[in-house]
Amino acid sequence: MSRRMRVLVSAFACEPEKGSEPEVGWQWALQIARFHDVTVLTQTKNRAAIERGLSALGETAPKPRFVYFELPKSVQNLRKFSIGLRIYYVFWQRWAWETVEQLNQETPFDLLHHVTFAAFRYPTVIWGHGVPCIWGPIGGIESIPVPLLPWDHPVSLVEEVFRNLSNLLQAAPYRDLPKRAAASNKVLVSTREMQETLARLEIQSQLMPTIGLKTGELPFQPRTPHSGPLRILFVGKIITLKGIDLALKALNDSETDATLTLVGTGNYQASAMRMVRKFGFEKRVVFRGQVTRQEVLALYRDFDVLLFPSLHDTGGYAVIEAMFNELPVICLDCGGPPVAVESGCGIKVPVSSRREVVAGLAAAIREYDKNRQMLALHGKAARESILKNYDWDKKGEQMNDVYQNTLAQAATRPVIAYNRLTLGRILSLPGSVLAAAALLLIGLLGFLTVSQLKNEADNIVNSTLPALSYAGEANAYIVDASRTLYFVTTDDPNERAKLRDQIAELSRRTTSYLQEYGTRVTSAEDQQNFETLQKLRAQYVSTRDQVLDLASSGKRQESLALYSKALLPAHSAVKAAADKMFAYDMSQGEIQGKRIMRICTITQITLAITCVLIFLLGFFIGLFK
Repeated sequence: MSRRMRVLVSAFACEPEKGSEPEVGWQWALQIARFHDVTVLTQTKNRAAIERGLSALGETAPKPRFVYFELPKSVQNLRKFSIGLRIYYVFWQRWAWETVEQLNQETPFDLLHHVTFAAFRYPTVIWGHGVPCIWGPIGGIESIPVPLLPWDHPVSLVEEVFRNLSNLLQAAPYRDLPKRAAASNKVLVSTREMQETLARLEIQSQLMPTIGLKTGELPFQPRTPHSGPLRILFVGKIITLKGIDLALKALNDSETDATLTLVGTGNYQASAMRMVRKFGFEKRVVFRGQVTRQEVLALYRDFDVLLFPSLHDTGGYAVIEAMFNELPVICLDCGGPPVAVESGCGIKVPVSSRREVVAGLAAAIREYDKNRQMLALHGKAARESILKNYDWDKKGEQMNDVYQNTLAQAATRPVIAYNRLTLGRILSLPGSVLAAAALLLIGLLGFLTVSQLKNEADNIVNSTLPALSYAGEANAYIVDASRTLYFVTTDDPNERAKLRDQIAELSRRTTSYLQEYGTRVTSAEDQQNFETLQKLRAQYVSTRDQVLDLASSGKRQESLALYSKALLPAHSAVKAAADKMFAYDMSQGEIQGKRIMRICTITQITLAITCVLIFLLGFFIGLFK
């Protein structure tokens, strides 16, 4: 029988019933406590949830001991933002190091194990104490291939390009990844990409997915076959890295009547909805929005297959939950999902060009739509695979084996020294200067861009739009030959009086609008168009008044002759001049709108290039630190 070890688990994220990394930290802590005396180091903010979770376990269940550590309140607000949380995490690891050292001096540990965050790019408190260490399961090295980058979503594109470059540089032989791995007695990885990266650095690792399920506590109903349209489900954030655009294009190319329900929200949802309208899928694609985990668990029984074309997910709880509920999975062959989707449990599409990936996903949809027997067989195999490989209790036994082997090997292998994480390793003078310069440059670019956009917007609001409005109004009232002709041909004095008043009012309105337009003229061409219109209109009004006066004095024939010979040509000339002026203003509005879009695009590209250049410069400064 193996002896119980004294183990410290570093789990920055550790809370029950929260899903994702907090659930990973909580479950690993409970599983390891089944076999060993465990102390868990985590954030103080997790305490209330952890104590509720411990109370729910009952008296007989083995429980870990929790030690809470927090940074000063002045920096805790950093956790509210994604980037700020990462910065907070690094500093938390730095200052928690002394706590681990003190705990180890009070009661020496046999083993130190880092669990969360489960990303390779961050430091951890477990190194530098002279105690055997286990790092992981870790992941995060997975990158989106260039053809599959979100080129139509600039914000996500910058983020993914930066992430790809970061992965490339951090995995270099002279960076921290090989040093950290070498300082760990055992490295556990959650994806094949992570394992292959370490292998290229001549570092051995063991593949062990970091996520799992309490299969005995989850609701399950055996699936009932049906002959209607294939019911496809996606669960996750509606963001570009999840491959939502690939899923919608594949549905369109599948040539089936399959339906797709997306559960979740995110910054790509508006774009996804536009794609749905473009394909005419309003009745086949449903956006369910954010729902609770219990609602998601109840949803699986209503669907046939999970479509999960994520481009770099390290885990994927939706994948293993769907498989547990007998849903085969269609996924890309990258990251954590294909580790779970073994042969006969779903369809894995190779990662290549965008066209080939979409074709592969579409072919998988068609296959399951046509072959419902295979769908059922794959679903049952998927459930069996989860019960065998992803049940938390079984994963706990696997981790216990890792502990025993690691401790046995550590007896013959000295612990490699690793410089503890100090402030100097986090910040350097060149790096700080570069960061300040970067912030100043980005701020300057933003200020100049906003100023330029403000000028363009002011020009549109105060000149172009009012000019368009006045030109349009003037164009509507500028000539009224039909009323003049009616005046000439009618004999009713009352009708003539009414028409004369209407003609006078329309003329007054036109004059007023043209005067307003004259105050908004912005160019020589515009001024020329305006003056030409004014001249032609004056000739038209003079001729019209002559026609009206002849008709009023009873000279109808002379009035009609002047109308045909002079007024109608004048009418055409004025209308053409007014149309030309209006068309000019329309073109100016379009030009200014395009100019604003061009400024926005140039700014996005400039900021993206600036960020990449700053990153590369920071990297090379770091080489010589």
